[in-house]
Amino acid sequence: MNFNNFKIRRRNRRRRNGAAAVEAALCMPVVIILMFGTLEACSGIFLTESLKIVAYEGARVGVRRGATFDMVEARCQEVLSARGVKGGTVTITPGNFADLLALQPVNVTVEAPYSGNSLFAFSIFTGHSAEGAVSMMREFDD
Repeated sequence: MNFNNFKIRRRNRRRRNGAAAVEAALCMPVVIILMFGTLEACSGIFLTESLKIVAYEGARVGVRRGATFDMVEARCQEVLSARGVKGGTVTITPGNFADLLALQPVNVTVEAPYSGNSLFAFSIFTGHSAEGAVSMMREFDD
């Protein structure tokens, strides 16, 4: 083997290592931004699905025999805290369950802000809120 060929190969290897470092330095910020964006989007999807689950659980309690407004509100708050949702507001209609007849709907809407429920302080959803709503019909009269 020729000594000059060895030097040329060694020099080329160093250039390739430098190119890899430059490529990594250019690509790494893009990869990190994509990773954080994906995590934040997943956090928003989790919040939306959690609110739908809370609304479903509240409506399920509301269509039972002997249900009251307070029972529905308590179940919604219980599931909100179990899912770790902060700042959730629950809207339940009708307000009076005593007059609710068969085949009349029980509507539960739950809303929560993305801020305070996201993974990062620099959330892309700041100022926006998520909502989950469910409507179920009562199957019997009290």
